[in-house]
Amino acid sequence: MKEQDLRILSYDRRRKIVEFVNSRKSVTVEDLIRNFPVSRMTVIRDLEKLDAEGFLNRVRGGAVALSNIVTAPRASESEKKISDEQVRIGKEAVKRIRDGDFLIIESGSTCMALANQLHSRNNLKIVTASPHIGVRLAEIAEQFDRNFEIILSGGILNVYRHFLLGPIALAVFENIKVDTAFVSATAVDMEGGITADDLHESAVTKIILEKCAKKVIGLITSLKFGRTSFYKVGDIDLLDEIITDSGVGDETVRQLTKRGIRVTVA
Repeated sequence: MKEQDLRILSYDRRRKIVEFVNSRKSVTVEDLIRNFPVSRMTVIRDLEKLDAEGFLNRVRGGAVALSNIVTAPRASESEKKISDEQVRIGKEAVKRIRDGDFLIIESGSTCMALANQLHSRNNLKIVTASPHIGVRLAEIAEQFDRNFEIILSGGILNVYRHFLLGPIALAVFENIKVDTAFVSATAVDMEGGITADDLHESAVTKIILEKCAKKVIGLITSLKFGRTSFYKVGDIDLLDEIITDSGVGDETVRQLTKRGIRVTVA
């Protein structure tokens, strides 16, 4: 196995360890050995590395969770639970879209909340990394007699996140230029920037932020601010606007505005 492949396996295992620790709040080394097919020494090395990187607290005999570390839920969970805050964000975001626009709607439940509002628009060309969003847009087009050209990026499907990844997806996004891209985020921090908990997903989002759109709008609930995850996607300044909910703090809004990012509270 190539060295790069081994590194990716290690990244994925450590991400899953953090998810496991976060779900249980505290775990022992024995808990981790039972749940991950690696040796005691590998578990201990992983815990030491994750502690050094600030993803958990290593304690005698195990580890405890940190409250500011975020991992995204599985799509099967998040897409069933679109919150009132996300609905309001979606309704505000659709105001940024005109008939005839060329868009990216990335993935995730807040992006799905926007997709649900597109019955009020027509003649759209939409690229997405989410098969579920693609299907939802097709349902809306049929139900409301809308002319949507829906483009799935293609690639490898992450079955837990319902996100299309890998070289095919990257190639598609590297070669398009849209009017507006709508993206979500696992976590956002003023210093740490936009972060994600999946290495391959972060690579796709990074290209969208840096290369694909005249304007990039983050659809980010207030719970995502002041937190970090595993992989840096990019600096927060790559966003032209953030649409969030009323739970966002005044200081967060002030800092974002100071950095030239428009903030809209839905």
